[in-house]
Amino acid sequence: MQNHLDLLEALYNQRAIRYFKDQDIPNEIIYRLIEIATKAPSGGNSQPWRFLIIKDQNVKNEIGKLYLQSWNQVYGSGSNGGRNLEQKVMTSASYLAKNIAKAPVWVMACLNHDGGDSTMGRGASIYPAVQNFLLGCMEFGLGSVITTLHKRYEKEVKELLKIPDTTETAALLPLGYLAEKVNYGPTKRDEVDQITYQDSWGNPFK
Repeated sequence: MQNHLDLLEALYNQRAIRYFKDQDIPNEIIYRLIEIATKAPSGGNSQPWRFLIIKDQNVKNEIGKLYLQSWNQVYGSGSNGGRNLEQKVMTSASYLAKNIAKAPVWVMACLNHDGGDSTMGRGASIYPAVQNFLLGCMEFGLGSVITTLHKRYEKEVKELLKIPDTTETAALLPLGYLAEKVNYGPTKRDEVDQITYQDSWGNPFK
């Protein structure tokens, strides 16, 4: 019988993966990851998610240029954004910005909507599916990371990918087998009592 990754082990060890091997990923595995993603809840079970698999190198190159431009605007020289990132994270995120087009596969997680303005509430029906996808990657020895910098060029990206007006991109997920010496966790996070209150803001959770 095949041994499967323990859920709690996955939750405690999941981390953003930004370095990938140059190795093809079977379509059967990509299919399973999308299927895993669709087991997430959505508002009213509306299942408004759509997933666009991107393998065309020319398309990845074009969007990769926009992604790097966005990175430079937010985290490049003279910006304040980089000050909010730890050096290790800054290094890996900068590497991804310059090399995202080299990831073997991209998955663009999208959300159908009614044409209204984008709101945070929309995320409730797509980001649980994205989290399922990320956890599923660990089962198959794959890695990925949620990226959204492409959204600064949402119009251009949607035109390149022929995404309709009533569909919004939610996350660009580069996907690949982990590069040499790249591993999952355990991860370091703030302690629960540092980020949790009870009954009123600032009142310690007991």
